This record gives sequence, structure tokens and C-alpha cells, in this order.
Amino acid sequence: MRGIIKRVAGGIFHVINREQQWIVHSPGKIKMSQKLLVGDKVEFSEEQGNFIIDRVFARKNEFYRPKAANVDIVIIVASMVEPQFDSYLTDKLLIHASQAGSEPLLLLTKTDLDHEKAKTITREYEFCGYKVFHTELGQNSYEEMTTLLQDKIVLLTGNSGVGKSTFLNQLASKEIQTTSAISQKLGRGRHTTRHGEIFYIHGFYLIDTPGFSSFEVKDLNEGEHLGDFFPEFHSFARSCKFNTCMHDQEPECGIKKAVAEGNILASRYASYKALLKEIKRKEEERW
Repeated sequence: MRGIIKRVAGGIFHVINREQQWIVHSPGKIKMSQKLLVGDKVEFSEEQGNFIIDRVFARKNEFYRPKAANVDIVIIVASMVEPQFDSYLTDKLLIHASQAGSEPLLLLTKTDLDHEKAKTITREYEFCGYKVFHTELGQNSYEEMTTLLQDKIVLLTGNSGVGKSTFLNQLASKEIQTTSAISQKLGRGRHTTRHGEIFYIHGFYLIDTPGFSSFEVKDLNEGEHLGDFFPEFHSFARSCKFNTCMHDQEPECGIKKAVAEGNILASRYASYKALLKEIKRKEEERW
């Protein structure tokens, strides 16, 4: 039998295959070779009334935060208010998804509380080449999105309090994750999801994950450049004077020219510069 790790709880693993679920155990040789993650694809068999994992299939990718594997699509959830939309965090999550080889989508929540802001953000990120979806209180139709997600493993991620669990319940048309009110003292949501877990909904697997208040983008691999993960940079980078241009202090930079001419959003370039500084700082601290 085959399935996907739905939930990890100590040394016991919950496995899902569409509507079916099992509790399985992992032999010592597998535990020693790798730590199993939500999203891992496994083969298992029954032995004396227990289900034992026989094989873990090679991963397509791996996310370190939140911890998950084999993710095809990442839905990055960002709210209009409580908490306020954070473009820098959103851009970091978009890059994190692309680094892993997953397709990033942007889901704007609480759009009924600020329609104009939602329209502006949608226009800006669609301009950059991303797909953007909306959700609001009482919404119950996600036909366009669910068509796109068919047969995929989808990771749901975002800051605390942005409405991931609410969206998941709306999507499933039932309460499968608890929700809580925004903390007035902190101005952000309380953590309602405590661990990563997969749910099978409308023909795809969705991994709900705990929220967070801070996030660092992972290090670049050898040969990678930060600009590679800003899709709107690609065509303009060809006109840079230097092949090694970092789009920062260098002269005759195609990216800086595109920003000045309004062909690249100033806000996105600001995110790029801040991320470049963060990556350089981490490299210096390592050495």
C-alpha cells in the first residue's frame, strides 16, 4: 500500500491516501536514515495487525520552515488588516517557494475589510507574474483555485493570524481546524494550528501549518542569484553591463533603470535590496 505522511506525532505516523487513513510505524533503519516529514510518500504493509513503513520515496523537495516535503504549490496567505499586509514577508515567502521548485500563489484574506488595498496589491503582484486569489468572510466558492490545485500537494503558509485555518474551513465547507480571535494586545492572531498536517480536500492534498511572526529566507545555493527569484527582473537583467551584476551599487544596471522607468515596482526592488542585505549579513556571520 502507498500513501502520504499526513501527520507526525512522536514515533507514530499518520498516513493518508485520499479518503483513507492509517496509523503506521517506522522501523529503525528508516528512522536512522532520515527524519520523516509531512508530505513524504511512503509504501507500507501490514504485519501482525500493525502497519509498517517499508519504503520512503525520494523527495521532490523539502521545506525547512514549515517542515514539509514534496510540495507542488505553495499558497502564501496574507491579510489586509489584523495583521496588516507585510510586503517584505510576502516577498520572502514567494522566494522560499521558488527556491524549492514549487509554484507560489498569493491568497489575500479579509479583503472585505479593505477592498481598495486588496485591488492595489493584486494589481502589483499580478504585474510581477504571480497568480493572486482573494478570500473574505462568508465566502464559499473557490472553483478557480481548486481546479488549479487538482492532484497536487499544496502547502498553506503565512504569518500568525492571517486566516489560514478560516480559509481551510471555508474551502472544506466544514470546521477541520479551530480558529481564534485576534489578540488585541499584540495586534496579531494567536496560533491555532500547532503542527503541520495534511487534509484531502476536493481532489488535492493541503498541508496546513503553524503561523509564525518572523521568517528568514534560506541561503542561496552555489550558482544561484537572488534576482533569479524575482520573475519580473529576468528580461531587464539582460541589459546589465556586468554579467555578475548584483543590481545594487553597480553602474549601468538594467534593473535599476527599469525601476526608475516604472517597469519594476519600487516596493519589490526595496524588498530585493533588504533581502540582499540580509543574505550578505548571514554570510558574514558564518565566517
